[in-house]
Amino acid sequence: MICRGLRLLALAFGIATSVSAAPPSNETLRVAANLGALRDASQTDVEVSLKVWAEELMRILEVPAEMLFYRAMPEIRRDFDAGRVNFVIADGLDLLRHFGPNDLADGFGGRSSNEDKLFLLVRKGAGIRQSRDLAGKRVALLSNNAVSDLWLDTCCLRVFQKSCAKAGVVVSKENRSQQLVLKLFFDKADAALVRGYAYDLALELNPQIRARTDILEQISLYPGALGLFGRQVSPAFREYIIAKVPQLHDQARGRQLLEVMQTERVGRVPHSLLDPIRELVRENETLSRRYVAEGGRK
Repeated sequence: MICRGLRLLALAFGIATSVSAAPPSNETLRVAANLGALRDASQTDVEVSLKVWAEELMRILEVPAEMLFYRAMPEIRRDFDAGRVNFVIADGLDLLRHFGPNDLADGFGGRSSNEDKLFLLVRKGAGIRQSRDLAGKRVALLSNNAVSDLWLDTCCLRVFQKSCAKAGVVVSKENRSQQLVLKLFFDKADAALVRGYAYDLALELNPQIRARTDILEQISLYPGALGLFGRQVSPAFREYIIAKVPQLHDQARGRQLLEVMQTERVGRVPHSLLDPIRELVRENETLSRRYVAEGGRK
């Protein structure tokens, strides 16, 4: 199955199915995709899948589009500064580390319900009624998801004034949110930090999950890859593309694309989704300095 980051890439080519009027400029959509953000698919799988999409959709593209793959964010930053790319797909933390507040603008992507949230789920009967009750418990996280790791680390520093390990929190990892929910359901974890949209989908597939889990906390953090325009793209061209994206819903080809993307709809991805991640980074840095100085994490 195409991973969520790859769905953003497919959308980058698929937007052309909705574009009928002439664009306001002769600009080209030049997409930089960080392969590090597409962790549940190999580079070969990503490139082969995109080749299929390109062969099918490039025939009807009315906005010129190019796709470049990268393994390191500094390379993306270099080509961004050189004007070789103007739309970046990467994790929120990577975007914050390599781009300034004024470098990026709103983009587009999947906008399913609760897509910009993480849910801290707990197993009923685990005795977890507040964050402090996570001490000594089994907590499952997404593998290689820096935002999830950062949130749990910050939570432990905030609540226990020490690291999760020192608080007795036993962390395990799974590749997908659905696997995390099942781990909780079958009593192989006491709590799990999952993507909001994935939990909603799991409930649709298995309503019994609701009877065995509780949402302890809804966290306003976007945990996946974000697709954002560079500020060097003219506002007219940027807004033209973003405005046309929702028309995918009205066409047969577009609806097929949405099914592959496993998203309810597509539309604007606000640059402001980076703000809560930025605030979490600041809190973590503050707490880390405080408790490292006090010896709490040594």
